[in-house]
Amino acid sequence: MKGPHRKAHAAIWTILGIALPLAFIAALVMRQTTPADRPAVLLEAPAERNGEAGESGG
Repeated sequence: MKGPHRKAHAAIWTILGIALPLAFIAALVMRQTTPADRPAVLLEAPAERNGEAGESGG
């Protein structure tokens, strides 16, 4: 009974030991990087200077 059980565990851990590092390396290789040659795009308009919240005016 111990033989097949140990063989199954050995096979599972061997597969995981190979598959997990390969998946990690593939994730690092496919990681998107920011393009250096394109300018940043504003998602919203900049706040106005004369009507900003938090100013204490009198």
